[in-house]
Parts: sequence; structure tokens; C-alpha cells
Amino acid sequence: MDLSRRGLMGGGIALAAAGGAGTAIVRLGGPSVDSLALTGPERRIVAAVGAVLFPATHFSLRGDAPEVVDEVDRLLAELLEPLHASGFRYVLRALEWGTLASRGTRFSKLDEQERLDVLCTWKGPERMARRVAVDSIKVVFSMAYFSRPSVMADIGWRASCGARES
Repeated sequence: MDLSRRGLMGGGIALAAAGGAGTAIVRLGGPSVDSLALTGPERRIVAAVGAVLFPATHFSLRGDAPEVVDEVDRLLAELLEPLHASGFRYVLRALEWGTLASRGTRFSKLDEQERLDVLCTWKGPERMARRVAVDSIKVVFSMAYFSRPSVMADIGWRASCGARES
């Protein structure tokens, strides 16, 4: 724990921001009308994370595409246990609001390079909980992204358990 004046001040600001944000951080709430598990703000966080993890480079689909966001939502609703899905949603909220004290704005409002910097900071060796959170984000997003047919086609993946094509 960082007991320096700067660390205490940063922690105090983060607590004040969390308190000021009220239910935006603490209470999860039900899914939006177009979702199975995620609220509207959580869908925006998912899109912001997806854009950083899977930018438009070698694949035809960006990570912030609606079908990727929908797949993350589906995985949370149908694949993960409710306790784990709730935990994942809290991780999204912590990521979103955690940058308010350090960067002056929410994660989803940062540009892509700043978002990448935040994820790299979270991945650092000094805080295991944040490192595990980033790993869980990467796992869920990778499952959602690489299951998309267009990405599978870009990779050249064919599911053929030894069957011959006619």
C-alpha cells in the first residue's frame, strides 16, 4: 500500500469520485433493452476496451464492433456463472471510473492510446488484483472476438474434423 502523501491524496480523490458517482459504480442494475446482461453504459465500456484490444489492423473487424459487444454480453449472460458475470461487470466499472482520479476523465472518454496505457498499467506486476482483472478482460474479449465468423475467415480457420469436402 502506498502511504505517501500523493498515494493518500489519489486514494482520497478516487473515494470522493466513487462516492460522487453513487450508484453508477456500486449498483449494477439490469440489462438495457438491447442486452442480455450489460447496461447501456457497460456496453460503451466494452466497446472502448474492444477498440484497444482489437484495433483495425490485420483483421476486418474491430473489437468495438456491435457484434463483438453483443457477444461479450451473450458470454456474460449465458456462459459465466452469475457471480462471475457480476464480478466482470464490476471490473468494467472499476476500469471506467478508475481513470477519473489519475487522468481526469472516464476510461471510455480517453483516446485509444491512453486506454492502452491504462490497460498496460493495470497489467503491471505491482498490483495482482488489477493484473487478474486485465487477464479476465482479455479472456472474455478474446472469446467474443475470435468466435466471429469474419475473424475466423481472416485467420483462415476451418472446422473440419477430418471430413472431406465434396
